[in-house]
Amino acid sequence: MRKNVAGFLILLFVMTAALTGCTKSGGVDDTAESMKVGEVSVPLGEVNFYLRYQQTQMQGAYGMYFGEDFMNQDLMGMGTPYGATIRDTVVETLKEYYVVEAHAEELGLSLTDEEKNKASEAAKAFLAANNQKALKAMSANEATVTHVLQLMALQAKVYDNRAASIDTQVDPESVAQKRISYVMSSLAGTTDEEGNVTELTEEERAGKKTQMDSILAAAKESKDLNAAAEAQEMSASSITYGKDSSSLEEAVFTAADALSNGEFSEVIETENGYYIVYMENTFDEDATETARQNELSRREREAYDAWYQPLLEGTEITVNDELIQTLTFERIFQMPVEEPETEGNEDTTAEGTEEPEGTEE
Repeated sequence: MRKNVAGFLILLFVMTAALTGCTKSGGVDDTAESMKVGEVSVPLGEVNFYLRYQQTQMQGAYGMYFGEDFMNQDLMGMGTPYGATIRDTVVETLKEYYVVEAHAEELGLSLTDEEKNKASEAAKAFLAANNQKALKAMSANEATVTHVLQLMALQAKVYDNRAASIDTQVDPESVAQKRISYVMSSLAGTTDEEGNVTELTEEERAGKKTQMDSILAAAKESKDLNAAAEAQEMSASSITYGKDSSSLEEAVFTAADALSNGEFSEVIETENGYYIVYMENTFDEDATETARQNELSRREREAYDAWYQPLLEGTEITVNDELIQTLTFERIFQMPVEEPETEGNEDTTAEGTEEPEGTEE
């Protein structure tokens, strides 16, 4: 379930960590109108700040896997740079924040003076922790950072208010989860470099069936499906499923559901392959609780959307796409790597010189 507004303070703490960014390319017109939500103008500086915050978080999470310039790569295979997708998401999020800000009082909700002050203090700490080049590149001034943080806090408060309205009673049977292990031998044919598929011969299919029969016999004797599979250079997988699960093929689901704890199925043949199923637990408490929490989260989101979506649809919104698209990704924003402290460390910066404030690309 979603955390209450106190969780917002954790976000503020994270945002006080210092950032670095390369200084290539021109500045941003922070006061230019990026979009208009109802009668309220959204400055480009707020879009840029929130975008760079998101970029920094993703740089730490994905940069090591896809390279520093991953925001300019088509990671999703959709013909669009990943950064452009994130930028579009940021625009949609800020639309939401501004719609919520315009209508929160209809629910009797607003930020308290204490909450506003916490946002202001967090903004000041964030500004103090960062060098001026990075702050300028992020459009991070006190007014911008404070307002974005207040928007985030207010949206979280409204979400929690709507979440508190749901029915928290969940039918135990609807979320009950079983845990199985299974081995699967694929019956898919082989595909060449040109995409041509060669189906398995009857002899090859029979060989796979014989192998699965051997695994089943060994597993029943040892009570260890994975060991039996490994002896045949295969492996077992373990998953949980519920009564409405779509993760299992119908024949596998039916066979698994007929098993008691510690029982094996016979070899199951489907269009896609041969399966052997072992019932680990007909009631997995941890997985069941996770499913229950997921159902509550779904209801919370549904309750929030029932309030928010009509307001969004009833709000006239105009977006300056051309201006927003000037927010590109030549700069790399990342959390600085802290050097471990050792005894005797001294400042070796030459007198009269400045330390570098960011990574030049």
